[in-house]
Amino acid sequence: MVFRGIQLAVISAASSAALLAFSAPAYAVESQSYVVNWFAGAANTQPDNCVGGINPPLEDQFHKELLLTGMQPVQADKVIKDYLNNENGHDVDTAIRYRGRYNGRPVNVFNNPQTIPDPKMKAVVGKAGYGFNLDGKGADDPKAFQDPETLEKGVDNQLFRAVGCLEGFRGSLANHPTFWYWIWQTIRDSQPAWLVTISGEDLTKDGPVTFTFDRALEYMVSNSGGEARADVTYRIDPDPRSHNVFKGEIKDGVAYVTEHGNFKMLQNSWGVPELNIRNFHMRMKINKDRSMEAILGGYQPWHHLYFAFAHGGLSRETSTGSLAGIYHLLKSNADADPDPKTGQNRAISSSYHMKAVPVFAVPPEPPKTAPPKPVASVGGPVPASR
Repeated sequence: MVFRGIQLAVISAASSAALLAFSAPAYAVESQSYVVNWFAGAANTQPDNCVGGINPPLEDQFHKELLLTGMQPVQADKVIKDYLNNENGHDVDTAIRYRGRYNGRPVNVFNNPQTIPDPKMKAVVGKAGYGFNLDGKGADDPKAFQDPETLEKGVDNQLFRAVGCLEGFRGSLANHPTFWYWIWQTIRDSQPAWLVTISGEDLTKDGPVTFTFDRALEYMVSNSGGEARADVTYRIDPDPRSHNVFKGEIKDGVAYVTEHGNFKMLQNSWGVPELNIRNFHMRMKINKDRSMEAILGGYQPWHHLYFAFAHGGLSRETSTGSLAGIYHLLKSNADADPDPKTGQNRAISSSYHMKAVPVFAVPPEPPKTAPPKPVASVGGPVPASR
């Protein structure tokens, strides 16, 4: 997978100047755009990266957490028995949903996950994980991974460490984790498409480039197999909340972001309403079929991630695992942006896997102006046309 032989977008002379002025620097003479077809956490499940196996089944975790909140064992046993037998649904739902405790009173655990003591769910202990060395500690960082593709040490991807021992988040770049697959398939067709454009003097050679990320005005167009259709034209949404420009470089056929600023993109209420990544990194390769594949990462507010996992409530736990447990996993593995008062880190390092296919991205059409209204003459109103 290299940049050599990339097929460039052919744009008419009239639209080319407008497109480059909208999304690329003045020196750029070549530009290729892509529509994102896959976006999910970059998982790298290994047989031995969870000590003693993965986290227990959901019913076992529920039982443990009910006991942590002071419920008597006999009562907890009955709740789980009814849960497994699909009996007494209202009582079971109430007991599980309100398993948090505040001043001794039951509270909604999804809205108040801190009202359950940390159930100490398992996190990944392996050393292989996708991403980037965000904090500069390198091999000296005992909590870091080594990227299996680049072999870079000191890789910060604490999101994978936090959730990688939950069954729904286990998988690889080739075999998508169940949760990420479900959530992407859910939001992909219910939000405007995401566009990525790379521009430079010669995209077949090493050298400086510019990456531009935008939302489209249109939703993703699918082919007969349900995947993104290549060579479709999308109009770029002018909303600045989803417009990102980063300097980059092609080196040995791989394109890298070299200017690590803040990345923001409006997303979807089914996931994170706004994807917000600080210290943004990305490396990008082109496959022989012209599709693009990338790893990107940085630091995210972990409360945003908890919202993405938890806003579905009890029904979401069947695909994620205990949400109270996930809250504590994210909190304990957060590794950036300490609160000045408490010292608790408010951001967590994360890495994502992205796939995209080549398309045409053009500026939005200029607004249509209404014809001028007739102006009354000095001598009276303008006569009606016949």
